[in-house]
Amino acid sequence: MSLGFRKRNEPSGQPGERWVIVTQYYPPEPGAPQIRLHTLATRLKAAGIDVRVLTGMPNYPVGVIHEKYRGKLHSTETIDGIEVQRVWLYPATGRKFLRRLANYLSFTFTATCYLLFMPRVDVLFVESQPISLGIAGVLMKWFRGVPYVYNIPDLQADSAKQLGFIGARLLLSIAVMMENLFMRQSWTVATVTHRFIDYYVERGIPRRKLTFLPNGADTAVLKPLPYDEEYARRMGVLGKKAFVYAGTHAYYHGLEVLIEAARKLTDRDDIVILLVGQGPVRENLKRMARIYGLNNVLFGDSPFSEMPRLMSITYSSLVVMKDIETAEKMRLSKTFPPLACGVPVLHSGRGEAADLLIEHDCGLCAPPDSPSELAAAIRRLADQPELRDRLGQNGVRFIQQNLSWSRIIANWLEQLRQLPPHAAPPLEPEHAGAH
Repeated sequence: MSLGFRKRNEPSGQPGERWVIVTQYYPPEPGAPQIRLHTLATRLKAAGIDVRVLTGMPNYPVGVIHEKYRGKLHSTETIDGIEVQRVWLYPATGRKFLRRLANYLSFTFTATCYLLFMPRVDVLFVESQPISLGIAGVLMKWFRGVPYVYNIPDLQADSAKQLGFIGARLLLSIAVMMENLFMRQSWTVATVTHRFIDYYVERGIPRRKLTFLPNGADTAVLKPLPYDEEYARRMGVLGKKAFVYAGTHAYYHGLEVLIEAARKLTDRDDIVILLVGQGPVRENLKRMARIYGLNNVLFGDSPFSEMPRLMSITYSSLVVMKDIETAEKMRLSKTFPPLACGVPVLHSGRGEAADLLIEHDCGLCAPPDSPSELAAAIRRLADQPELRDRLGQNGVRFIQQNLSWSRIIANWLEQLRQLPPHAAPPLEPEHAGAH
């Protein structure tokens, strides 16, 4: 007796497959997830996969939809050869829980509706930020037989608990239950660190179901450049040793440590701390610097397309993470682009990224939330230019040999081809959407 289903080919990451990347965050929004996912899309396309993106109307990090997209329920555009479909969402940001929840759930709803009625594809790549987006993957598997990759770049529920963002134990329990469901129903769970893999194995996810898709750097674009005097003048750091934080100014980073460290460096006219980017704590950081009367802290803005120029004027990149338990397992994605540009990283925090910097001799580390030790590390690096140059050269070598995006994607696709056959759904509805 037929139930209207037919056999389908197993997904394998082979050229010719049709993939849709589902993510709430995507360029032209700034931020590490946006950059990472766009690079993933372009690299998958270069590997022969027919890839498209389904995302929301740009509104991050300020919570206001960009002018070009206002008033639209749907839009289509092409970015670097990638077709990008956008659907409506409720724009919001910051610490107000109900507004952020509405932001997450609105995109989950509109994206799921769009996916259920779009022409059939071979694989979904579902970004797990927010956790609720896994609903789209599960429903596509159940109702249309489409396998999905569940990509986990961050321990969201755990971090939210440790930072006090979610105080209700019931909500945390629901988030963990949802995450477990989404992981178990997926074709594979892709994640960014070896410690994340160990953590999910401890939570009962079979090791064979987990694949390693780390953060890296696009070495075709990110490479060392000569010092750009015009750019340095524009950013206000000409003639200075600029220690640069480039990225989203978010609560969980604990960027206040940079302002406090700057207070301990006011005797050094040659050192400046430059914070580049946007985010919910940016105004508070500006306020702190103003109250302290700091002349050695500057704030700027620069698109990711200018990252090589920004790094050309950077003496050392700064990566900061608060002292929370989940940090021990993390590799912040902003660690790697500076290394590709020949710039050492000064890491304030713990984690897998800090261990990599020490192992490959391409950066220095300071304990988390310690302005005194961070300031001491800044002084050490500023006083030893030969050390700075050696660390920078080692960083270029490390990225080229291990974490260039071309190498990362090639390795990950090979992992997909090694997945056991039963990891993918064997059936699909005969009447599923046309190709």
